Amino acid sequence: MKRKLLPLALSLALLAACTPAPAPTPTAEATPSPTPAAAVDFHAFLDEVNETRRAVIEDGEPLDISAWTPDFTDQNHTFTDEEIEVLLTRRDMVDYLPLEQAREDLDIFFTLLRTTYGAYEYFGGDEVFEELKAEAIQRLEDSAGTGSTLVRLATALYGALEGTVLDGHFTIAGSHLVPPLYTYYVPDVYISDPAGLSEDYVKPTIGPDGAITYGFFAMSEDGSDLPDTLGGYELDWTLCEPVGRGNFVFAEKEYRGIPTLQSRYMSADTPEEEAQLERFASCGGEYADVPLLIFDVRSNPGGSDWWFMEWFNGWTGQYAQPHKCTGHRYSQIGCYFLDYPDEAMGTWQVSSRPGRWVKREGLTFLLTDAATASAGEDVLLDLHTVENTLVVGVNTGGCSLVPDNFTCYLPNTGLPIFFGTGLGFYETMENRDTVGYAPDLWVNPPDAMEAVARMCEYYGLRG
Repeated sequence: MKRKLLPLALSLALLAACTPAPAPTPTAEATPSPTPAAAVDFHAFLDEVNETRRAVIEDGEPLDISAWTPDFTDQNHTFTDEEIEVLLTRRDMVDYLPLEQAREDLDIFFTLLRTTYGAYEYFGGDEVFEELKAEAIQRLEDSAGTGSTLVRLATALYGALEGTVLDGHFTIAGSHLVPPLYTYYVPDVYISDPAGLSEDYVKPTIGPDGAITYGFFAMSEDGSDLPDTLGGYELDWTLCEPVGRGNFVFAEKEYRGIPTLQSRYMSADTPEEEAQLERFASCGGEYADVPLLIFDVRSNPGGSDWWFMEWFNGWTGQYAQPHKCTGHRYSQIGCYFLDYPDEAMGTWQVSSRPGRWVKREGLTFLLTDAATASAGEDVLLDLHTVENTLVVGVNTGGCSLVPDNFTCYLPNTGLPIFFGTGLGFYETMENRDTVGYAPDLWVNPPDAMEAVARMCEYYGLRG
């Protein structure tokens, strides 16, 4: 069943009023205090993670997107330069206008997808999108006389695409097409032996004494579908808490004697933030030999992955090479404003390469949460190539299928549409935009850093 469209209407109202969304409120680090469960052997756990990752990087099947990246030179002259300028120029949204103009915007929307969207063929091409267009037209016409033309158009487009276009970046008026999944957990309940309990609900975690054990964690849209009991346990599901971004983009510190790097955003709005990112890119070599490192990308929504790429090169002596296949669609609009070569217009640039496993003695702990997305997820994928790395927290946000995102504005209504021109798969051919990337150790995100410190103490990892 499709979710309600109320968030879309609220998003439109907020945009029209030019009211910025409030920043998430930081939550204090918390330490649970229940009775601990029996410990899992740390080195056996780490060895299993290492071997699973190494096999994906070195032995994984080649990734192939050729079925979804055909040439499209017949589309090279779809828009005039003036029309492209209108599509790329932000303007005030218009609430009420004739139905014919809303229908024009609807036609242009689907033309944009056909000529520019990176996942157009992946999600079914003309066969699917012509049906979605017919559904959107019907929705628009059925809503005639029921209020704002702008809201009716946005709702028609949103309702037609939702459930088919599973793209974590794609938004209509700021509302994401992929319904968000949140992580829930059962506080203060730890399980020594998970045998016979569903892996959908029981995950490895860090107990109150620092031992690796098991607890109840699950993903859900609102928690209503989670079981009340399982294996004799009464389950009081609680929504995992957010972690605030703070007032910085990159910071270095120590947490209980462990060197800690915090990357909250990979883009700068001020000279101070630019200086922080420059420091980020240049300091990797200083951490090359540390025996323990915490790398914190909780609440990092993305930006440019260049800063981390440079850091990784300094840290390991080589650039990261995850197992991946990516493509960039050289569309007419892309060539107009993304500096793609005009002679390549109507083609794809596709790169497929095996991964490269990086051996490293020291231990790295990557902290993630549901707001870790896009370039923040690139950090996870790159660190997946490094031996002795454990991811701690909850699933990432799931924004990696379609890169090279930008905003278009429909010419009559000014309705903003955000989508990408690329296509990419990492590690496997599974679309992770519905669920993100899972951690190795599931921990309520605000407790993740303290939990890692507890674990290092419990297992004597400080040396």
